[in-house]
Amino acid sequence: MTTRLNLSLLTLCAALGCAASLPARAEGFYAGGELGSPSYRDDINGVNAGSSGTGASGKVYGGYQLNPNVAVEAGGMDLGHVDEATGKIKGQGLFVDLVGSVPIAQDWSVLGRVGAARADLETSNGDDHGAGLDYGAGVQYKLNSNVSLRGEWENYRVAVFDEHPNIHQYSFGVKLGF
Repeated sequence: MTTRLNLSLLTLCAALGCAASLPARAEGFYAGGELGSPSYRDDINGVNAGSSGTGASGKVYGGYQLNPNVAVEAGGMDLGHVDEATGKIKGQGLFVDLVGSVPIAQDWSVLGRVGAARADLETSNGDDHGAGLDYGAGVQYKLNSNVSLRGEWENYRVAVFDEHPNIHQYSFGVKLGF
């Protein structure tokens, strides 16, 4: 399943890059996709996850730019997997975030996000799902009026297995305005 999601994310990024000729506005709908690397910082359900995950992680999202500095985004994320001597962990889920953007130079801006996430985690000791907070920061570079590149760090902190583990994701991708 992870391979199919990674292929879907790659296809989405390529399609978004090809659609750069569409007209765009500072306010309105947009979509995007990012590929990245997971990092599980805490033990989860008895599995020692204090290391980086393996394979790729990523997300696909859609959003609405309320004004040049504030947007609402929703999407799905694949949190990669960890294979340790003590067991395995893999995760995926959904999120809804408020995203703030502040210009710092021509075509460059910094991003901040906060929102809610729901994650499904599978471990070698059982499966669980839960909701919680997600937050993150990043940078965005505007290639043209339609296409921007993003680099982000995000933290998902959801209630699973009577714990609140920190699951980080470092990602890079493309955002396309409509």
